[in-house]
Amino acid sequence: MNSHSIELGVFTRASSTGKISPQELTESRLQLHYAVQYIAATGAALAEPLQDDSHTSFGWNSVLAAFVGSTIPAAQPFQMALEPVSLTLIVVDDQKDTIASLPLHGKTMREGLNWLQQEVSKLGADASKIVFLDYPPNEFPDHPLARGASFDSSQTSALRELVDYYIVTDRLLQTIVTSNEKASAIHIWPHHLDIAMLITLSSIKSGHPLTIGVGLSPGDTTYPEPYWYVSPYPYPDIANLPALDSQAFWHTQHWVGAVLRSPRLVENAKAETQQQQVATFLHSALEASIVLLKAEYGMRQSI
Repeated sequence: MNSHSIELGVFTRASSTGKISPQELTESRLQLHYAVQYIAATGAALAEPLQDDSHTSFGWNSVLAAFVGSTIPAAQPFQMALEPVSLTLIVVDDQKDTIASLPLHGKTMREGLNWLQQEVSKLGADASKIVFLDYPPNEFPDHPLARGASFDSSQTSALRELVDYYIVTDRLLQTIVTSNEKASAIHIWPHHLDIAMLITLSSIKSGHPLTIGVGLSPGDTTYPEPYWYVSPYPYPDIANLPALDSQAFWHTQHWVGAVLRSPRLVENAKAETQQQQVATFLHSALEASIVLLKAEYGMRQSI
């Protein structure tokens, strides 16, 4: 793989990327994080269970311009979707046509769940099974929405900017997936709201799988703003970490991975320049991760 193999799209509104205050992005990220829990809850309750829990995840659908979850078997099969800029819940059929929709603005989590259960019941599924996922203590962000507050989708610029990060990252990860048979599908995970894929390798020395996670976090307790990461596992010795390109660095507290924080994108640059910086980072970090895993464990194949 080389950096030129990543076909660059465009930041759909790249001129505004990074110009919204971190505080505004954080609030919109939390609104989005809670809104996608309806997709996860429906998948967890009614989709075919998968060992990696990916039936609770969802992906970006460019045709619908929405996050779309797993297919739910029912008298009328359906999928749950979320249009993220307006925070609108959508039920779509197997042709991706809208069956029902609910703007979450002004609604509580409970009100949204009541609506969802009513609509799902109409489709012949057991809606009583749908409950919000229960995450470990201190591992899901707190917000007034958890205590009865209403959704607020008024910060459309911030929500739109967050969505741009997912669109761009999905395109970059799709290219990696299509060129690497060891790469997983791309998932957006409801727990951390990160979009990611996993490359699985084989160790000569131990025979156990070695993995490299590649993705984007929209921000969390580690870094409040969006950041891209490439994380080899088992974590390598931090004393031997190589230099990285594109203003990236190695994160070494609690987990080890190469990180490119969004504020380090070239300021006021064209969309293509910013995407090339991300592409170069992914290439550099993937290659570095392969070298680190190969040195410590040996590998039967490389990317």
